[in-house]
Amino acid sequence: YQVEWVPVDTSRAPEPNGVAAGRWALVGPDRTEPAGVLGSADGTVDTYPDLAALAEAIDAGATAPDVVLASSGSGTRRTQDLAEAVREAGHRALDLLKSWLADDRFGASRLVFLTRGAIAAGEDTDVADPAAAAVWGLVRSAQSENPDRFVLADLDDQDGSRRILPAALTTDEPQIVVRGGTVLAGRLARVPARGNEPEQAAATTGITWDPRGTVLVTGAASGLGGLVARHLVSEHGVRNLVLASRRGLAADGAAELRTELADLGAHATVAACDTADRDALAGLLAALPDEHPLTAVVHTAGVLDDGVVEALTPERVDRVLRPKVDAVLNLHELTAGLDLSAFVLFSSLSGTLGGPGQANYAAANAFLDAFAYRRRAEGLPAQSLAWGLWEERSGMTGKLDEANRRRIARDGVAPMASEEALALFDASCGIDAATLVPARLDASAWRAQEGPIPALLRGIIRTTARRGPARASTGGSGAGSAELRRRIGSLDPAARQQALLELVTEHAAMALGHDNPRMIAPDRGFLDLGFDSLTAVGLRNQLGTVTGLRLPATLLFDYTTSRALAGYLAEELVAEEPDASVVLPVLSELEKLESSFAEVVADEAARTRLTARLQQVLAKLTAGQQTQSANGGVAAADKFESATDDEIFDFLDEELGTS
Repeated sequence: YQVEWVPVDTSRAPEPNGVAAGRWALVGPDRTEPAGVLGSADGTVDTYPDLAALAEAIDAGATAPDVVLASSGSGTRRTQDLAEAVREAGHRALDLLKSWLADDRFGASRLVFLTRGAIAAGEDTDVADPAAAAVWGLVRSAQSENPDRFVLADLDDQDGSRRILPAALTTDEPQIVVRGGTVLAGRLARVPARGNEPEQAAATTGITWDPRGTVLVTGAASGLGGLVARHLVSEHGVRNLVLASRRGLAADGAAELRTELADLGAHATVAACDTADRDALAGLLAALPDEHPLTAVVHTAGVLDDGVVEALTPERVDRVLRPKVDAVLNLHELTAGLDLSAFVLFSSLSGTLGGPGQANYAAANAFLDAFAYRRRAEGLPAQSLAWGLWEERSGMTGKLDEANRRRIARDGVAPMASEEALALFDASCGIDAATLVPARLDASAWRAQEGPIPALLRGIIRTTARRGPARASTGGSGAGSAELRRRIGSLDPAARQQALLELVTEHAAMALGHDNPRMIAPDRGFLDLGFDSLTAVGLRNQLGTVTGLRLPATLLFDYTTSRALAGYLAEELVAEEPDASVVLPVLSELEKLESSFAEVVADEAARTRLTARLQQVLAKLTAGQQTQSANGGVAAADKFESATDDEIFDFLDEELGTS
């Protein structure tokens, strides 16, 4: 697949009640220019030096804004400054994300991360601010953990792009790029196949693997790097390799790999070298023999330190950035002037699509994707491959148990057999593109989920009616939370508790990768059942989608069993709905009246009289609400709550009856 940026229609901006005409706030040092643009959209614009100042203003009586914008660029173009710029931008974004999520004052607001030149879109052939691309990766994962809380927006320097920003933010796109005054949204698109068989794909590769030269493969002690090394030797005739990893021959399987490659006719040097250490890498490259100069680089190295956004620290971010960001910058600078035919970077789907619990890893890989554009703009070879899941266990994925693998499959990412992945490697190398997404995606898994299809996938996944996983127990489907609320509201307390308990246990089982809800004991603690912060986020999001409630981040820690959580949901759902015993009889009577409207629609005089009478009823209800708001008086809804059925029907007879 490949990400394409397609125009978005902004002509239906929901003014005057939409975001463009709402209340805005800007935080951070770069506030002047956006404030002027937003002010022109008939909105109220306030500026604050930071998020803490905005929170203090709200405490002092200011209205919480609809949207908060924060400039999140680095402005750094010099390659030698990029590693530090990535860290600084990532740390700032992480701090902003954590502060936002921890503050209930922003619960109904959205935070927009505003960057400039972080994404290659439209006619872009370069990424002006690759450090800010890491912010995009970080926030993409935060979006997957916290739906509808964050937006990413990348602008160019044109006036038309700044002017259209307010309308751009009224779309339902969580990630937008504005180029030349046109709003663009990312869509994953299939790249036409050049051959279905591995041999055909290999035959089309545009990279020449010189058998006299040396290929450097990083992270190659075992796992994916080892598979690539074997493939280069057996399928592409590579005869000289340097396999670099932090442990070298001490790594599991490294000695066996060297022997296997020798049996295939290749000479492989297994080196203990941390490629993020510039001096160590320089020494390794200097030791290459003149008769076998370096002609290609395949950078597969990386580490994981997974955790939800709230649990991440700058140190955990830096640990994951180092083998990706620092290493690729060292490789870039230390191979300058060499005649390389390939500079292939192993990125990840998480940097493109976002992945719960992988914000730091997504940030690192989003940088790799952006840096591939930077190298190509300088006339150097580069390609970043945002891989999906391989079946082959690696140092990073080896800890996934079967339940986790089933959960990932339910999230729409199917593992690829090694032969399929290596064929995709060959096919990708034959495509003239800075970034590609070799992955096996399962559209049916996304269609089966509650909630909207991720925006990036709207181009490849077509849906009609949505069918949710809890359809048997809740009756929920495409109508979503509204249908569930109606059903729950019509049940007595005991039946309501049971229905919601079934809902919770079904989604809890799915979150843990179980096929049977009976695996979830209603009175057993979530932590005892195996929930961690990541699976807790997944369950909270699914329940939020099904119920339509905005659920707190600490949901499973506040309500520690399925039964307790079901009780909480019952209270919240009923609290948001009027008393069913009061409203349902009224609605039933209104439905009867509505069914008789067809008889008078054709009679203009009757239609005019009926319209006037209905407007009078609406005016009385509205006046009651306004009176209650102004002086604490009793609104019509409160009168209904204390009225008997006969009194309610008398009211309807008086207001809607014929006279």
